[in-house]
This record gives sequence, structure tokens and C-alpha cells, in this order.
Amino acid sequence: MSWRMQVTHSTSFQYESEVLASFNEARMTPINFSGQYLIQHRFKVSPDSTIFEYEDYFETQVKSFDVQSPHTSLLIVADSVVETHGPAPEPAHITWDVLLDPIFIDEFDEYLHHSSLVDYIEPGLNLRSQETPLAAVHFLNGIMREKITYAAGVTHVYSPASEAWSKGAGVCQDFTHASLSILREAGIPARYISGYLYTGDGNIGETVVGESHSWVEAWVGEWLPFDPTNGRPVAEDHIVVAKGRDYHDVSPLKGIFSGGASRKTDVIVSLTRLS
Repeated sequence: MSWRMQVTHSTSFQYESEVLASFNEARMTPINFSGQYLIQHRFKVSPDSTIFEYEDYFETQVKSFDVQSPHTSLLIVADSVVETHGPAPEPAHITWDVLLDPIFIDEFDEYLHHSSLVDYIEPGLNLRSQETPLAAVHFLNGIMREKITYAAGVTHVYSPASEAWSKGAGVCQDFTHASLSILREAGIPARYISGYLYTGDGNIGETVVGESHSWVEAWVGEWLPFDPTNGRPVAEDHIVVAKGRDYHDVSPLKGIFSGGASRKTDVIVSLTRLS
């Protein structure tokens, strides 16, 4: 089954006084792959700016732009139409022995290490006790909501996995970082996926307002996506935008500016199912 969805991601900044210049990168363009097709995409910056496009190391589409005229506000709007598909058939599973092969470890090295956000946690469970890496991924996806309760405001955007784990609460990126930590500790390559999740009833023409979402891809013979925040597979209602080692690699918008301090930031994400 396939869905066609429109997603609009709007970010606005208001400054206390004039900003003389700003330099920015945006990762707001849904990517093309076998389970998703980008039909249409528009990216607008106000004040007007020259926009440069490139694909980063992780195959994420990046918009780079700078505004070098004085301004007291900045608006970035990404509008896309995307066709998504249901879950792919599960891959033929690999054995635990494959994960010990030095060639395998070298190939997936960047997705096996901890980082400042995907730090070590003491999970109190042993994924290696599961029959296969695939079984371990399903097991982890089934228990994450027993370990972390979804709660906004408990952590912040750069909280490490260990903070949410010790507090037992966090948001989607905390579920993702904690899952990455546990999988990598077990020797299963795992990467951070950023995108959008449609949370409506699925009615044609229905619009829902939400925010960016994140989930996990684990390598178990192929990359297998799963959504630990919701404890279920990734399906037609997920739109993939960026991939990386942790949130640092996939942040929707990052930049620097010279001038007045930021007074207010508003982010609005809306998704409409078209068909």
C-alpha cells in the first residue's frame, strides 16, 4: 500500500535587534529510496537568499544559505509532496557470528561506536540472549516503552541517551538515542533517522499538525527501520528526511548569526494525506 502526503515545515526567528548576517544549513528535504519517492519540493527563505544544494556523507539532501543583509526576522519554509510505501519484507536474518567478522566491523564502524549523544547506558538486558540480531531488534522495540515514558520537557535537544534512561522519560530522540546505544553495545550497527510522522486517522484530505520525528534503522542483513517511541514498525505514515550517527548529523536547521539575540522561534510542521 502507498500513501501520498504533503508536508510543510516552517521555521521562523524573531530577533531583538538587527542581525547583520546569518549562515545556515537545512535538512528538510525528504529523500528518494525504494520505499519513498519525492514528487515535489519547494524551499523558500525570507529575506531572499541564494540557496546551494548538496548531498552530505549520509546521503541527506542539504540546503545551505546565508543572509547578508540586515534583518530582524528569518523565515524558512520547506514544502514537499511525497509518496511512501508500507513496510518492506523483513530481510533474511544474519547470525551473531557475522557481527564478529573484522570485515563487517570495519564496514559498519561508524554505526557501532558510542558518541556524546549515544553514550553508554546500563540497559539491564542482554540482546545477545536473543536467537538472532533480527530477534534482538524486535525484542528491543517491544520493551523500550517500558523503560522510557514519553514526556516533553524532561530532557533537551542535546541530552545524551543516559540522561533519558536514568530519568525513565523523554521524547522521540531520546528513545532513538537510547535504542542506538543498546544496539551498538550488542554489536548491531544502528543509525539515527529523522523525518516526519503522520498521526491522523488516515482520512484523505486530513491535515495534522506535529513536529519532526525520529526512529532507528538497525542492520540485520539489510537496514531494518523501527519506531521505538511508538513500539511498532515504520510504515506509510513515516517520511524519511535524514540519516546519520546521532542527532548532530540530522538536525533540521543549524547555523550561526551576527547581531541581536534571538527573541522568539516558532516551528510548525503540518502533514496532509493526499491519497
